[in-house]
Amino acid sequence: MKQFTERFLASIKPQEKKFVLREGRGFALQVLPTGTKTFLYIFELNKQKGYYQLGNYPAMSLADARVAYNDAYNLVKKGIDPREEKKAAAEEKAKIAMEAALEAEAATRAADHLENYSFETLTQEEIPEDFVPTTVEQLAAVWFIDYSKENHSKRWQETILSAIRTHIIPNIGKMEISSVRHKHALTLIQQIAVNVPGSARNTMKFCRQMFKYACRQEWAEIQPFHEITESVPKIAPKADERHLDDDEIVKAWYEINKSSSSREVKRALKLILVTAQRPGEVAQIHRDQIKDKWWTIPAEVAGKNEREHRVYLTDTALKLIGDGKGHIFPSERGKRGHISENALSQAINRGYLSDDVVKVVGNRKIKARKEPYFGMKPWSPHDLRRTARTNMARVGVSDEVGEEVMNHIKPGVVGVYNKYRYDEEKKIALQKWEALLLEILKTKPENTNDLVKAD
Repeated sequence: MKQFTERFLASIKPQEKKFVLREGRGFALQVLPTGTKTFLYIFELNKQKGYYQLGNYPAMSLADARVAYNDAYNLVKKGIDPREEKKAAAEEKAKIAMEAALEAEAATRAADHLENYSFETLTQEEIPEDFVPTTVEQLAAVWFIDYSKENHSKRWQETILSAIRTHIIPNIGKMEISSVRHKHALTLIQQIAVNVPGSARNTMKFCRQMFKYACRQEWAEIQPFHEITESVPKIAPKADERHLDDDEIVKAWYEINKSSSSREVKRALKLILVTAQRPGEVAQIHRDQIKDKWWTIPAEVAGKNEREHRVYLTDTALKLIGDGKGHIFPSERGKRGHISENALSQAINRGYLSDDVVKVVGNRKIKARKEPYFGMKPWSPHDLRRTARTNMARVGVSDEVGEEVMNHIKPGVVGVYNKYRYDEEKKIALQKWEALLLEILKTKPENTNDLVKAD
């Protein structure tokens, strides 16, 4: 045995046959006739002799060879074959390299896909048939074309486009739909709310609608934009306590009859007041949802809580609904087959032509437009729902029953354990409200002479 040194190793000459020089404890150097010198660890494991190549000299220095030898020696002491360990490490390295290559290839494909199907290209050109968005930017485009354009006004669409281009795409647009979590949503809305709380609130609404749409299409499994307001109080809207008093109820009903809106819109507005249900739920009511004197609102359209809801239909409600088949308030516009919630809002705030209001232009007398909101303090279709709820308390309906009529989920522990749906109580509540409403409308006979007047 001779202690290896760099000088000694460099001086070794090859011979006609392979030979091995041993330093001791299994550390050795193999020399081939070609001149190749290889550090070896010669060991015995499970009564079998083994040869483990540590590396070639001089590419591997003597110092590095000793480190590799010690590692292999310790493995053998533990009963582990260093050759198998090296093989496993090589396989793991190859696996990591393969995964990295696949990820790089996927990233390239994703980049190409995003470039070919960006928000601008998808909205300016026709969306391919059976197209499945993978990024938030692509989801925004599909949702805007297939949903927003069918359900929102032109003015509101402009607000949506601004939010998508200014806030959504720059921040989370490149993210895969499935990778967006609540923390990403919260960070986005918090950043916007610092300077423009109103824009933050709108962006949250749009994103919530987008991901609700994605969940229904099975492109996403979670709704990351829930419960944002609680974490960002700055974007919470101020409480709206607007409801119509008795005089306003009379005026609104009378002016709805006189307005130039379609018969379907007029009846739908009145039905909101009579049933206390959400404008969007009333707009989509279908004959298949009605059985006897009960209207069952499906969970998928039942407002924020997506909980199936039964509404008792009073005689007044049934008169407004009529005997039509299919959608009760049909519309030939769009893909829905029924009037939109937006159409109900427009009927109130856009003003309308009236024979009673005339202005002179030159030598001509022309019909003039009345003030929007029927000349009243601004109000919305949802305020009709709030008006009905307010007046239920007036006729002795308890808050517990009133909230059930509205399909509001009970708060806290009560909501968890009390699953009773109060059908009989809701029926009585709506009958009481109907009686009060008819009494209020009697102050203007034109209102009660024809409750469903639409001409």
